[in-house]
Amino acid sequence: MGQAELARRFHGSQPASALLLFVAAGLLVLPGGHGRLAEEDEELVLPVEEHEPGYRNVRLRLDAFSRQLTLQLHQDRDFLAPGFTFQTVGRRLGPDAPSPDPDGDLALCFYSGTVNGDPSSAAALSLCEGVRGAFYLQGEEYFIQPAPAASVRLTPAAAGEESPTRPQFHLLRRRQRGDGGAKCGVMDDETQLERGAGRKGEEAGAEWRPRDAAPERAGRPTGKGSIRKKRFVSSPRYVETMLVADQSMAEFHGSGLKNYLLTLFSVAARLYKHPSIRNSISLVVVKVLVIHEEQKGPEVTSNAALTLRNFCNWQKQHNPPSDRDTEHYDTAILFTRQDLCGTQTCDTLGMADVGTICDPSRSCSVIEDDGLQAAFTTAHELGHVFNMPHDDAKQCASLNNASLDSHMMASMLSNLDHSQPWSPCSAYTITSFLDNGHGECLMDKPQAPIQLPSDLPGTLYDANRQCQFTFGEESKHCADAASTCLTLWCTGTSGGLPVCQTKHFPWADGTSCEEGKWCVNGKCVNKTDKKHFDTPVHGSWGQWRAWGECSRTCGGGVQYTMRECDHPVPKNGGKYCEGKRVRYRSCNIEDCPDNTGKTFREEQCEAHNEFSKASFGSGPAVEWTPKYAGVSPKDRCKLICQAKGIGYFFVLQPKVVDGTPCSPDSTSVCVQGQCVKAGCDRIIDSKKKFDKCGICGGNGSTCKKISGSVTSSKPGYQDIVTIPAGATNIEVKQRNQRGSRNTGSFLAIKAADGTYILNGDFTLSTLEQDITYKGSALRYSGSSASLERIRSFSPLTEPLTIQVLTVGHALQPKIKYTYFVKKKKEPFNAIPTFSEWVIEEWGECSKSCGLGWQRRLVECRDLNGQPASECAKEVKPASTRPCADLPCPHWQLGDWSPCSKTCGKGYKKRTLQCLSHDGGVLAHESCDPLKKPKHYIDFCTMAECS
Repeated sequence: MGQAELARRFHGSQPASALLLFVAAGLLVLPGGHGRLAEEDEELVLPVEEHEPGYRNVRLRLDAFSRQLTLQLHQDRDFLAPGFTFQTVGRRLGPDAPSPDPDGDLALCFYSGTVNGDPSSAAALSLCEGVRGAFYLQGEEYFIQPAPAASVRLTPAAAGEESPTRPQFHLLRRRQRGDGGAKCGVMDDETQLERGAGRKGEEAGAEWRPRDAAPERAGRPTGKGSIRKKRFVSSPRYVETMLVADQSMAEFHGSGLKNYLLTLFSVAARLYKHPSIRNSISLVVVKVLVIHEEQKGPEVTSNAALTLRNFCNWQKQHNPPSDRDTEHYDTAILFTRQDLCGTQTCDTLGMADVGTICDPSRSCSVIEDDGLQAAFTTAHELGHVFNMPHDDAKQCASLNNASLDSHMMASMLSNLDHSQPWSPCSAYTITSFLDNGHGECLMDKPQAPIQLPSDLPGTLYDANRQCQFTFGEESKHCADAASTCLTLWCTGTSGGLPVCQTKHFPWADGTSCEEGKWCVNGKCVNKTDKKHFDTPVHGSWGQWRAWGECSRTCGGGVQYTMRECDHPVPKNGGKYCEGKRVRYRSCNIEDCPDNTGKTFREEQCEAHNEFSKASFGSGPAVEWTPKYAGVSPKDRCKLICQAKGIGYFFVLQPKVVDGTPCSPDSTSVCVQGQCVKAGCDRIIDSKKKFDKCGICGGNGSTCKKISGSVTSSKPGYQDIVTIPAGATNIEVKQRNQRGSRNTGSFLAIKAADGTYILNGDFTLSTLEQDITYKGSALRYSGSSASLERIRSFSPLTEPLTIQVLTVGHALQPKIKYTYFVKKKKEPFNAIPTFSEWVIEEWGECSKSCGLGWQRRLVECRDLNGQPASECAKEVKPASTRPCADLPCPHWQLGDWSPCSKTCGKGYKKRTLQCLSHDGGVLAHESCDPLKKPKHYIDFCTMAECS
């Protein structure tokens, strides 16, 4: 039942009832409760149906609560698939045997509409086997159902003979809405840095519960579609659903179970039709399955997580694998009367896996039936299946406003905002989820959906019946005008005393609230305004907005324009706009100034260098570099960086900045976390490619191929070839003989300043890795590969020397290399010119030691000193030259001192000096701190002390 709030009162059945009621009003309220009078607010009514031509429209008149309620209804079968299957498990017909439908064509049963013409009212009813359902009018929710035969005494004239047209009395009740509500047990953790694992937590899914919180199972969206054919497109989605009811539901609801399930689902379907979700989503039922024998269904226990796992495993056998099958469904929902428990309390109302809508083995939910408010639980848990977090989750902080408890994905739902049931965060999350390809299974329109009831639930189930659903057969509605339509209060007992209790849900839409009014969206509205809120208004796109800011200032960024479905906004179940909602294009495609020689992805990784200080303790910050090797194609647009010298890699951001190249070997770029095709000119959808010379759109005629091979070597490092700056399409490979992984010879790369950027100091990199060096990108296969290979994906910015390292008794290497360089120009015949090259003084050396570079300005100018373009490029003076070739100061370790103890465990140390190139001792600050040796003090263990 969950933790309901209680308010004490006495039922006045004694002569002193008035006094007792007065005393009861002054009694203390139990903790967390609110005082309410438990007056009956129900009446016996005789509904009068008036069918309009065609029988698709019905006028239903009710005289109750000193007023006349007129319901204008029309058939509503959108949420039922035509030809849906109704099955039972465990009956005499045999397991899974189709059961004849005792109600005939259910599509003709369900109606929706308005009350007394009130545009803010709503009704959802079933007119089969009497009138059942709910309607909403002026802040009150009304529930109607056939009255039990034992409680109705008919006059002979009213009774008549048994016939289908004999008047049938119905119970009409009301309910209202208040504070508080159901709480979902999901704990919305911050996105954790990934090393291959997900977020913390062991629970199977997401819970919705009235109290406390329990962990949410970690997990990324697992929809089977990973690449969308069209992005930023609003397309109609159809969630084909199987509804399952266990034995407890069959026993509690009896023959009315099917209508009850479809009524619940129709309410959830209306919520998903609201424009605040900013997508066209239709919930449809393709199969209803009722389990009459417990042992033939999934094991249902109070453990919500275990029940979800059992149900997910069980439901797979009922789902035909082909999406073309009329009984194939995208998600399954189990309804049970079992009191579900989370990790801490038994206030759980539902549980579902997160982001699994297109995963056949995990697209499922478990709902505890506690009355018609289970429709809200159903919509909430389906939201989790669509990857929606709670509205108070940290990832929603920048999207949502202050009202975090008035939308469907609130962790504690109090008063649902019917004008905007879905928060901006929910709309953004489901849109991103679908745009990223996780809803491809929802694109097919169902062939045979079951028609959902069009009548409002308040017209099907009155307030008394709603109380019975929630608190048991003995419960009835507590009337209180102050909470009309806002909160349903029901009778009960606590400590032997009569009380009113609530679960903080509103009266069902369609429940009569005043004469000529009913509850709709928590308000009591006139039924006469039915056409204003019952007539569907289809949405239409507004104007495209101005183009937004470019994501990059240079190097190729992305900018967006968008439009909203607000001309007009769809309402009353009208269709949401279809088509492209967002456009994007390339911008600022010019080259960036070569200030750092680093790629844009390198800069994004380095921006997180400060993060390493907090994560790896004290000491120098770890330097982050991009990781390309071993990254799945679907993860190329995540910012995955590895720590230099440590080897760990993390997802530092779920998406790189728009316009970031997807990988070094591709011109495609990232847009909203997805890789899209772009040309070498950095324009999205361009067909231009680099030729073998590295020229964008070139024909390969401006360069020539250089190749060679090496078949002999000597121990140690030996030069193979020095590849000049500007070389493109470099490939160096060595195939190990006889499939061996260790021939004793390995490739190495040395920079122009003498430092090694691959396999130096007799240290090998065994795994595939990417090498970024001063703007150049290379990929190394790893020394353990059967084909050891080095490749380049961009022109070299500085010359590199390829070496072979030979160790031990190595076999003769078989190394081949190729690369392309620009062709030399034909001999140049000088002709008189009025322009000449003008040079300035050399600038400072970039380094004080090692190999540095000096730059100077070289510019073509005419006789007037103005910039010109006629100078001969063949005689252009050099603008750079090497400098400062003196060796840099280096660290030197001395010998180890004797152990500090002669027995037991002590320590030893050795001197550490910073020496100049000529052997002079310098201050430690003169040497590179990143190369400072760490092990100049260590433990030592001598013989055991006697």
